[in-house]
Amino acid sequence: MNYLDKLFELKDALNHTKEADELFLAAVKEAFAFHYQHNTVYKKLCDDEGFTIESVQTVDEVYRIPHFLVDAFKWYDFLSVDQKEIVSTFTSSGTSGQKSHISWDKGSKDRQTKMREKIMDSYGLETDQKVNYLIFAYSPRVSEGKGAAYAHQMYSTFAPENKKVFAIDADENGKAYFNEKLCVAAFTDFQKDNIPLRVIGFPAFIYDTLLYMKANDIRLNFSPESLVIIAGGWKSAENKSIPFDEFAELIDRHLGIHESRIRDVYGFVEHGVPYITCEHHHFHVPVYSKAFARKPGTMEVLPEGEKGLLQVISPYNYAQPALSILSTDYAIIHSRCACGRTGQYIELMGRAGLKKHEGCAITATELLKATHQNAVSE
Repeated sequence: MNYLDKLFELKDALNHTKEADELFLAAVKEAFAFHYQHNTVYKKLCDDEGFTIESVQTVDEVYRIPHFLVDAFKWYDFLSVDQKEIVSTFTSSGTSGQKSHISWDKGSKDRQTKMREKIMDSYGLETDQKVNYLIFAYSPRVSEGKGAAYAHQMYSTFAPENKKVFAIDADENGKAYFNEKLCVAAFTDFQKDNIPLRVIGFPAFIYDTLLYMKANDIRLNFSPESLVIIAGGWKSAENKSIPFDEFAELIDRHLGIHESRIRDVYGFVEHGVPYITCEHHHFHVPVYSKAFARKPGTMEVLPEGEKGLLQVISPYNYAQPALSILSTDYAIIHSRCACGRTGQYIELMGRAGLKKHEGCAITATELLKATHQNAVSE
């Protein structure tokens, strides 16, 4: 068994022990050696930088590994394996039409699946109890290979399904369609079953449905074991940020789900690692990755507590050299969360530059905006 396999055999995905750090460093070196040997573009990038993996002696030095800017995957595939070994390819498509293409071979896909499973289990969010799902995301009929759609679907695998409804489904013409009234009808139907509810997906669509419930004074009350998992960006159709406290209050008032049972997921298809919040709403870094804040311009690694561009490293993907990615997000790295879990967590501080790094969440918000406009015109 190689170091990468051993890393994914660790029981607790959020416990950064000395063993976990050593396995992560060894796995990163294994992944680097593979990409350096099998990807001519990545080899040239490293050679041009004069980089050798021997310069990385500790887990805190993995930032030295040459990175790709996240937008590079909009233009190039950078495959490190033969095309015939690719089993899945996902896109992150924005309103500009540019798409990132992220591919997995079977091993990489299996590791990504296991990574998410281990993180959810480490948070105690898996259950054998049947639940109803309302997924505020694209149904398989309209997902079109979007990475976020795949992720949202995966989050409906951690409790057995009783009923499942997609908020974004195909209309009579086969186009993506959202209707908050249908979502409220599903909620009302689910409450009759007297089992936990799991709400998964884009917060803007959940928020829109909650506002409809507020306007019509609709209040439901689901089991304390219910769970809300949100992912995809905190923008409404009017492109305004949705305050989490307001969102949590609406969830509590209209669905009866406590704030501690609301979990946020941060991630992007080019990196593949899900960062999930704890009970204190902090995005913890799992043992499968490492995060740094880099100063724009100088690329200096900043200490904890200082804002910089977020760089993330993970060795799980052997299909493409997405080993080290520089994102377009500003972040602050912290440690010593009040939840007591070891390791660091990420505080997101917004996008860098004037143009968003657009993805499925932006596309979905455009759909929500169009839905509102159509409702007014009718």
